[in-house]
Amino acid sequence: MSHAEDNSILVYPSPDEIPLFVKDLLQNGEEVVAVVKTDLVGGDYGEEQVVLTNRRIMVVNEKLSNSLPLSKVVAASIRGYINTCVLTVDTEEGSNSLAVFTRGRLEAFDKFVTIINNMVVGKIPYELLKNQLLSKMKEGQKQRSVRAAILRLLGLLKPIAPLLVASVVVAVAIRLVGLVQPYLMKILVDDVLTAGRADLLIYVIVGLLAINLVNTLLNTLNAFFGTKLNVAIVNTLRSRVYRKLHELSLTHYDRFGSGGLWSRVVDDVNRVQWFLTSAFIPLFINASMVAFVGVTLATLNLWLTLIALMPIPVSVAGNLIYRKAASRYYHRLWRKWSRIVSVISDTINAAILVKSFGKEEDFTKKFEGYQTDYERAQMDVFKFEQQIWPAVGLAFTASSLLIWWFGGHDVLKGSMSLGSLMAFTSYMWQFYSPVFGLIENVRNLQLLAVAAGRIFEILDLEPDVQEAPDAIDVELDGGIECENVWFTYDGIHYALKGVTLRIRRGERIGLVGPSGSGKTTLAKLFLHLYDPQVGSIKYDDTDAKRIKLNSLKDQVAIVLQNPVLLDATIADNIALGKGDVAPEEIIAAAKAAKAHDFVMKLPEAYDSEVGMQGSRLSGGERARVALAAALLKNPKVLILDEPTAALDALTEDEVTEELEKMTKGRTTIIIAHRLSTLRFTDRIVVMENGKVVEEGTHEDLLQRDGLYKKLWEAQLRGLTRMTTIEANEQVSREEYVTQVQ
Repeated sequence: MSHAEDNSILVYPSPDEIPLFVKDLLQNGEEVVAVVKTDLVGGDYGEEQVVLTNRRIMVVNEKLSNSLPLSKVVAASIRGYINTCVLTVDTEEGSNSLAVFTRGRLEAFDKFVTIINNMVVGKIPYELLKNQLLSKMKEGQKQRSVRAAILRLLGLLKPIAPLLVASVVVAVAIRLVGLVQPYLMKILVDDVLTAGRADLLIYVIVGLLAINLVNTLLNTLNAFFGTKLNVAIVNTLRSRVYRKLHELSLTHYDRFGSGGLWSRVVDDVNRVQWFLTSAFIPLFINASMVAFVGVTLATLNLWLTLIALMPIPVSVAGNLIYRKAASRYYHRLWRKWSRIVSVISDTINAAILVKSFGKEEDFTKKFEGYQTDYERAQMDVFKFEQQIWPAVGLAFTASSLLIWWFGGHDVLKGSMSLGSLMAFTSYMWQFYSPVFGLIENVRNLQLLAVAAGRIFEILDLEPDVQEAPDAIDVELDGGIECENVWFTYDGIHYALKGVTLRIRRGERIGLVGPSGSGKTTLAKLFLHLYDPQVGSIKYDDTDAKRIKLNSLKDQVAIVLQNPVLLDATIADNIALGKGDVAPEEIIAAAKAAKAHDFVMKLPEAYDSEVGMQGSRLSGGERARVALAAALLKNPKVLILDEPTAALDALTEDEVTEELEKMTKGRTTIIIAHRLSTLRFTDRIVVMENGKVVEEGTHEDLLQRDGLYKKLWEAQLRGLTRMTTIEANEQVSREEYVTQVQ
């Protein structure tokens, strides 16, 4: 929902973002919900504004060209063609093609259409829709000044402040000691070589030797403190960010993705470490050098010192321009980098998927495309910087040439000694060098603020699921009640729409429905991994929000459809759900999940490593290990998401029989597409499009002409086709044998 690009969607735009000609069309009480721009008008390139309000849809091209009341809209959709797409709205009178656009704007129009359908098809309460859209817009929009970001960063690094101060002191001392050498060279030229004072030569040589010895000691200390500081910065920040990751809700993982979070934990922490040591500490060094060298220059020649100061106003102006615009460029640059990290992460985590579908080339093209985008962003940064820094550098070059011109004339006239001019020019570059350093420091401080801001974006997140201050430990009986539950992941697409469901203590419920009907989302809400935006989920008349999270998760277990295992041993993965577990308990749970037999066939049995995400085990083996981990908890409520989907028919039958025994008297929710898995359930709940559409026993539901009956008949037709095919193949084989004989 970015407002920065033309191909994005504006959701609840501010008054300044709404064009004047659109404002003039609004009626009393009418507010703009969303605005998208087309890039075609008819068949030609052009631009129109498609505006959704709480009352109608308008197409505006400096004047109103079309308007449809929402009360007449039945649904909205997008029709895709080879190079173009058409926004189509169905009304009671027929279909209307409202706008034409290229595929470059498809993502924005897809969100636009979803919001329309939420209002007219989903009948989502308008205030709920508005609140969710506004809350999603506000996430991540907080901007910080460079000063505020750095001050807060230093606050985080307070434990290592003594080390930071020591590094600054040693670094400044190295620079100050370096100021003595040009002055000794002046004495060598004017008082020793020119005046012929051989007796002073030994003092100059000893002085130069002493400076070098002190420099060697200080540089050793500087390297020691620098190494310690780098390690301390990275460890302190990365630990804070990593701890925060465990506090975040799943919505934040959905929002940032694995690549975005990885980039902040690794890349941005590394950037902060580099920028602190390359910009923040040198800032003090360069500032102190400018002050000390400036005073030294003034004592040598005040007139030449004024000439040396001439470029300073130019550099200040350049810094102001740079600071005003730089963060926008660097935010864009690092967003592009996060996309590269994401595709790398996806390639590694889903390697088997990529290879099995032969999508290596597609992912390579995607990766190279992101690299090209990142390269373009880098070039944009370069072009922006080249508008500022060359002019600043030219000002310093002109100043140094003027000093040689006027200083040379002073030496020729005898009003200034050669040693003084040589010392002045040497100090001049020691003056310009920290000034250039300050410019670079300001530049890097801007980058530091951006990197720190990305870290603070994570640290500032408040978990969507929080334990209430008055939360209590509750001993669950197993009764669950959902009351008018609405839920959306992104503020636009609603996965659950007014779900009301009651599950009795010890009841075994089957949850069925087409893919995307909201079954798994409802299961995640039962575990309080998410909070519903509207409605409540209660356990034994206690709102889940008032139950301590650990108390709830100790008594409610879930086995996901595609279980992900830790990169550890089988025993460690089974014991994950319960602390201080005895080996006998692990084996008992594995036997209950029908995992013991295959585990014992492995070379190291329960000590076998499963690999990253369980990659060394088959899908069925992973499912049984995950089921064993859930059963080990002996939960009051057991949620099984497609528990037998990855199992062969024989193992499925064995596991189903074992589940029937173990779930007797235990509140159990089984999500399944294979309806045969639900043969022992007490009741079946059917979901479609985020709503509960049917409830009842298997026999009751078959007597109704509803969705469950269609699903059941579809599965029977599939089995019938398989039987027919097998029978035909058998007949063909018999005929072939007869002919041969």
